[in-house]
Amino acid sequence: MHPEDDAPNTQSYEQTATRWVKSSASTSAQGCVQVRVPRAGMVEIGDTKNPDGPTLTVPDTDWDHFLTQVATGRTDYRRLRPTFLPHGGFTLTDTTTPHSPVLVFTQPEWDAFKLGVDAGELHSGHPRGVLVG
Repeated sequence: MHPEDDAPNTQSYEQTATRWVKSSASTSAQGCVQVRVPRAGMVEIGDTKNPDGPTLTVPDTDWDHFLTQVATGRTDYRRLRPTFLPHGGFTLTDTTTPHSPVLVFTQPEWDAFKLGVDAGELHSGHPRGVLVG
């Protein structure tokens, strides 16, 4: 046995951690909130309907706080703020970044996202939802 055989495989984790994932409740026919870990301590949020579009990048503590608010039905969102639209969709913005992009999602996308949040699939440490594309 070689010493390197016992070394943790951090390269594999880093490759997985930086890939986009979405809720397992999201179907291929609809878009969804997608997340990835671009670097330690940060989470990037995007929209599967617009893979080359704008994203929000926030500290993982802010993302996890947002997920807790979604899961518990509370509205102390702090940095990440959803605005619920009359037709049932929502927008998501970073309130601490001037001229922050606005991500726009539909009601079915919210429903799939919420199910993924409730299942614990999208937490910052290592999002374990379904790989995107």
